[in-house]
Amino acid sequence: MPFDEINPDAMAGPEVATKAAQPAEFASLKQTRSLGAGIIVFALLLGYLFIVFWNTKIPATTLATPADVCVAGSFMCFTASLDAMLLIFVMLAGALGSFIHAATSFGDFVGNKRLTTNWLWWYTLKPLIGAALAAIFYLCVRGGFLSGATQAESVNLYGIVALSGMVGMFSKQATDKLNEVFNTMFKTTSAGGDLKRKESLDNPVPLLSGSDPVRLAQGSRNLVITLTGKRFVDGAAVHVNGSARVTRFKDSTQLSATLLDADLAREGQLIVTVVNPGPGGGSSEPLALAVVLAAAMPALAVLGEGEDDIDGCSVDVASFTADEDLPVARGGVAS
Repeated sequence: MPFDEINPDAMAGPEVATKAAQPAEFASLKQTRSLGAGIIVFALLLGYLFIVFWNTKIPATTLATPADVCVAGSFMCFTASLDAMLLIFVMLAGALGSFIHAATSFGDFVGNKRLTTNWLWWYTLKPLIGAALAAIFYLCVRGGFLSGATQAESVNLYGIVALSGMVGMFSKQATDKLNEVFNTMFKTTSAGGDLKRKESLDNPVPLLSGSDPVRLAQGSRNLVITLTGKRFVDGAAVHVNGSARVTRFKDSTQLSATLLDADLAREGQLIVTVVNPGPGGGSSEPLALAVVLAAAMPALAVLGEGEDDIDGCSVDVASFTADEDLPVARGGVAS
C-alpha cells in the first residue's frame, strides 16, 4: 500500500473490498494466522536472498568475470553474469516493494477486523506481481524507452534497485507509466489498417428508402412486400414492429419480406426496419407503412364491367369488331 493512501477507502489493494456490492466473508482466525505466518516467512526469505546476492559484490563484477553465487551454503550454487545479477536484484527489489505494500495493507485490515477471504490470493500474488513488473520496468529503462540506453557496467546499482523497489511498492503508478509510454509509441489512428485499405470486415448500417406497396390492405394474407434502399447485406432481416419476418435477400438495394396475417389484422401503421447482422451492421431508420380497409384501396377493374371495358383491360374501346368480320381462324382442333 502506498504510504500516502492510508485511508482504506482510497487504497489500491484489498481496500476496495469495503465497497463491494455483495458482502464478503470475513477471514477466520486460522486463515489470518496462516497468512500472517506466510508473510513473515516470505520476508525472512526475501531478506536472506537480498543479503546473499549483495555479498557477491556486484559493483566489482564485470561482463568478462561472472560471479559465483551460493544459496544456503553449498546447497545451490551457480554462476551469473553481471546482466543476470542485475536482473535478479531488480526482481528481488520489486518483490520487496510489493511486500511492503501487501504487509502494510494486511496489518491495517487485520487491525480493523475487516480482512475478507476474497483478498487472500491478492496478498499471495502481490510480491510476485511486483517482481515481474520491476523486471519489465528495468528492461524498459535499459532498452532506452524511459531514458538513454546504458551498458550493464555503468548502471548505478543503488539507483536501479531503489527504482525497482518503488515500482513494486507503487505498482499501479508504474503500470500507468508503462501504459502511457506504449500508448505514445504505438499510437494508431482510427482510419488506419483495414479502413485505410477499404477492406473493413464490418457490415454497414442499412439505409431503407421505400416499400412496394406502401399501403397495405387490411385482412390480406401471405402478403410479400419489397423494400428498397442501400447497403443491404446477405443475412439482413426485415423487422416489423420490432419482430423479424421471413426475409429474402435479392441484392444490396432490395429485400423482400413476408408479412404475418396478424400484421394486417387491423387498421393502423406497421413500423418496418432493416437490420444488418454483425460484425458492425445495425438497424436502419424506420419506415411507416399504412394498413387500411380494403374499400379504401384503389378500385380494381372488373372483367366485362361496362360496355367500354368488354375486353377486361380497363381501357376504352375505340371501335367494335363483329365476330363475323374477324378473319377465319387457321389450325386448332378439327371438328
